[in-house]
Amino acid sequence: MNKTIIVSLAVLSLSTSAALAAKHHAKKPAEAPAAATMPAPTSLFVVSDADKALYAKNKRESGVK
Repeated sequence: MNKTIIVSLAVLSLSTSAALAAKHHAKKPAEAPAAATMPAPTSLFVVSDADKALYAKNKRESGVK
């Protein structure tokens, strides 16, 4: 009698836990709306001729060689 009750409770608990686990699916997060994004730079270290001239001018004016 005790063995049947224990087996019945074990079967009941396993079926209940499987049923509860099936209900709790993780939802995928909603996709972010398409927003205006900055275009990726073509190169990170692009220095224009104007930047080089300004750098040289600043060095000359500050007295650094």
